Amino acid sequence: MKFIIAILLIIILLITAWFYAENIKLKKLVLKQQEELVVSAKYIKQLNRKIADDINLVSFSKTNEEKIQALLDTYLEEKNGDVNGNSGKVIHYNEKRRFMPDIIPVKGDFAISQRFSEKHPGLDFAAATGTEVVAVAAGEILSVYYDKNYGNVIMIDHFNEYATLYAHLATTFFEGKNTVEKGETIALVGNTGNSSAPHLHYEIMLNGVNVDPEEYINIKK
Repeated sequence: MKFIIAILLIIILLITAWFYAENIKLKKLVLKQQEELVVSAKYIKQLNRKIADDINLVSFSKTNEEKIQALLDTYLEEKNGDVNGNSGKVIHYNEKRRFMPDIIPVKGDFAISQRFSEKHPGLDFAAATGTEVVAVAAGEILSVYYDKNYGNVIMIDHFNEYATLYAHLATTFFEGKNTVEKGETIALVGNTGNSSAPHLHYEIMLNGVNVDPEEYINIKK
């Protein structure tokens, strides 16, 4: 009888411990969601002020398909101009650089917290939660998803050999198959996934192979 009671007590303790652990996980999830809502609300207020200042900031004149085609047409025209020696097109391509990932992916203050290496395929920008994350080149968003290590992630195809990835985001403003312009805000810096502090993990892929982002941008401030 004592043996049965001991087993029952152990079972009760295990069940209690399981419920306690699940309760802690749930609380952490709720806190993260609340943090994302607060960050999003602050950004929405800022965005509303920007829209009030410039009503042309948002345009619904074209469908996504038309935007994609327009971006592709521009890219092909610029590349053809480069190949054929059209000086006007070459100048336009060099000035705009719409499809080259050569700008800093965060707005505002930041510090480089981890650099590119064999074990770390990107560049980490330590920045305050809610800092704007921008598309580094024009393109189409391939996917928006959550990863247990990278947290909230956005991947963008730039219609050429380049693609970029943005991770640990607090929140994202686009779904997959949307087109974005160079410098357009796509998300906010966060601390999601396996992350010890708010930062943006940023990757550039050339033909599917990770390359050092510092080869493309000037991060000296």
